[in-house]
Amino acid sequence: MRATSAIFGAALALAPAWGLAEGVQFHLSGFGQYTVGKVLSGDDKVLTLPLGGTQTRQCPCAIANWEYVGVYEKNRGWQADQESLIGVQGTMRMGDQFSATAQVLARPNNKDMQPTLDWAYVSWNLNDHWTLQAGRKRIPLYYYSDFLYIGTAYPWVRPPQDVYGWPIYAYDGANAAYTGQWGSFTVDANLWAGSFTHRNAPYNTQIYWGDNTHEKWGNIFGGYITLTRGEWNGRVMVMRYKDSIWQDLPGGGRTNLLNPEPTTIMALSLNYDGANWLVRTELNRLKQKNIKGQYDYYLIGVGYKIGDWTPMATVSHYETKDLGFGIEARDSHSLSLRYDLNKNWALKAQYDISKDKTTPTFYDFFGKHKMLTFSAQATF
Repeated sequence: MRATSAIFGAALALAPAWGLAEGVQFHLSGFGQYTVGKVLSGDDKVLTLPLGGTQTRQCPCAIANWEYVGVYEKNRGWQADQESLIGVQGTMRMGDQFSATAQVLARPNNKDMQPTLDWAYVSWNLNDHWTLQAGRKRIPLYYYSDFLYIGTAYPWVRPPQDVYGWPIYAYDGANAAYTGQWGSFTVDANLWAGSFTHRNAPYNTQIYWGDNTHEKWGNIFGGYITLTRGEWNGRVMVMRYKDSIWQDLPGGGRTNLLNPEPTTIMALSLNYDGANWLVRTELNRLKQKNIKGQYDYYLIGVGYKIGDWTPMATVSHYETKDLGFGIEARDSHSLSLRYDLNKNWALKAQYDISKDKTTPTFYDFFGKHKMLTFSAQATF
């Protein structure tokens, strides 16, 4: 983890903003976390992926991140190389209307801290309400999509993985963002369109298929609206796209695992932030038109703020529709505790109990587990 410390220290040493020329300014910000976790118990098995691939896992084990495949294994003891990360975001503003933003993220389990470009887009502020953007952005599938790796933005060590996790997490395209006030409601809305191809997607290659597997979400078009009034806010999101999965053949050509499949994701969240009580909910459904696939997943969390402390209890669930060969399903219960050192630093602990409900005919999945995690998370 010396590489993490070096990058983190260098980023902290940088000044937050510079004036480069008249009317042009550059602002640098960042975030990071040092997270250690251990699987305490669970199903004892050597898991080989279902379609003859070479990837294996020594379980008891637990998936803590689906996008980058952060997997803890009991036989490895305490691990700090699955979720620890450092991210830096730079924004260059050219007057009041135009800006360019890029975000780079590095993590130990991504080829020894090899950085990835998660954001790279330009913005044009049309007026006080509308902004047009083009480039690469995260897909706002979830309530915390834009802040998924900024741990100080949410109460858990990580958002529940029964809900937060698909192989495609970004899009290359354009969006129109709106903010405004409708009577007593504050409004935040967004429309986006684009596509994204993820070659050798870790989610597909390391969890399901076992060999280099690629996925594309094409013809993406989606939108969400968030309404906030006082201590409550609600969000509705709908997105459509065509999903393709394939593997390249050694002699050329490819094997199609999923032909362009019309897919719709719908999401609803309702949240409460009171003087003491805290409530988080998300309810999601993914439907595939031709193959009749359906995925339902949700989370419900309740916390109570006591000064700088926030204990919280959360339940989450994930389940696929039975199409004649079984289901993939999981139930999870979490107890988390957050302590705010200041506005930029939070210390967290979390205990997870997860039960695998997958039917063996579908996939001899990761099994049940109990896990303990500690994390120091910061913004700068």
